Amino acid sequence: MKPDRNNTTVLLIDIRYKDSMNAFEEFYRESVTYYELEQSSYVEFKDLIFDSISKSIKFRKYGRIGNVLTIKADMVENEIKKFAEMIEQDNIKLSTEWVVTNVTIIRDKEKNLKNQS
Repeated sequence: MKPDRNNTTVLLIDIRYKDSMNAFEEFYRESVTYYELEQSSYVEFKDLIFDSISKSIKFRKYGRIGNVLTIKADMVENEIKKFAEMIEQDNIKLSTEWVVTNVTIIRDKEKNLKNQS
């Protein structure tokens, strides 16, 4: 387990298969389940971010709504900037053809006040 880092911001990153569930089932048939591919996509996504930005970033699976996996990431400001650049330049390519569909930045005022004192 990675130690907590100071001055991090929480990002919620949604990833999912590039097409509909029907397209997924048509392409993969019964060779792989959606959840197996989800797991390998999660691992590949983390490895890509570790290699491209920093191995210090803390990731956790946060939840799932339908076919969208939400990943919670704790990043410092310069890591967020690099991540945003990767998204803007379309540099997040996973072999499983999963894509980032949404990123939400969580601003925790209480946490920020504790860090300032």
